[in-house]
Amino acid sequence: MESSSEYLLKYIGRRFKIHRRLRGFSRESAARSLNISKRTLASYERGEREISLDKTIEMAELYRTTFKNLVDYYNVLEELPVDRITAGAER
Repeated sequence: MESSSEYLLKYIGRRFKIHRRLRGFSRESAARSLNISKRTLASYERGEREISLDKTIEMAELYRTTFKNLVDYYNVLEELPVDRITAGAER
């Protein structure tokens, strides 16, 4: 079973990819603007790698959105089944 933190990383990663595409950035051009490798950006978008708060803010600025809109945290919690939230709290 996937932990709640793994679920959140994947969900937020999908949000990164959606916003990048909405703004017309290729993965390569976005990575270059964020001063990271294309591979690193891909791992963020797949939810395989944690991202720093500073880099998330840079990404929000690049994609011309707010931090809150980029990560959409409150909607993530609404979508999580209760057992996933409590299972993650036990770790």
